[in-house]
Amino acid sequence: MTRVHVPVLVIALAATACGPTSTAAPVTPPVTVIVTQAGADIHAPEGWDTYRSDALGFGFAYPEAGTLAAGEGTALATIEFATDPATNVVREVISVSGDAGADTCASPLAEGWTAEDLSPETVVLNGVSFLRQTHSGVAAGTSTVWAAYTTERDGRCVSLGYELSTFDPANLDPTRFPTPPARVDWRARVQGFEAVVATFRWLR
Repeated sequence: MTRVHVPVLVIALAATACGPTSTAAPVTPPVTVIVTQAGADIHAPEGWDTYRSDALGFGFAYPEAGTLAAGEGTALATIEFATDPATNVVREVISVSGDAGADTCASPLAEGWTAEDLSPETVVLNGVSFLRQTHSGVAAGTSTVWAAYTTERDGRCVSLGYELSTFDPANLDPTRFPTPPARVDWRARVQGFEAVVATFRWLR
């Protein structure tokens, strides 16, 4: 059994776990995730829930403040986090997709983009190899950044995605909002999502 220290930045995903995140890097203690050998059960940090797919044989842990909703087909589930009016977050969600026997193993978030658009790289987290892809853009005054981690085993393809949409508080009417919402540190939140991915386990 190995102890791996994972940054606690992912706690920013849970609105009930911490206050607004500023643009400065948060100073927080590490959280210890106990990692067992591949094929063993998931170990969830304190205050986290677990998601399991019996059909595809995988699972992972996520902050309990997220609301889990079942999906359809290859869109297995979403985990949405309530927005805090004291911040500039519009939407924050984790998506779970998976398939068995697909010709290509890819994240649905990457559909329509070229590889060069998404800064692809291979990362290994707790012995599991993932293709990591990221993208950011602005539309209708809302900035959206997403990150996807995709892996496969024995013909089974699984992808975990994270999307964060924010608005610019500078665009608000100062007479109506004398104290504008705080800007979240989107880089820290995307980095924190990796702590969720690091709990991923193949269960068979």
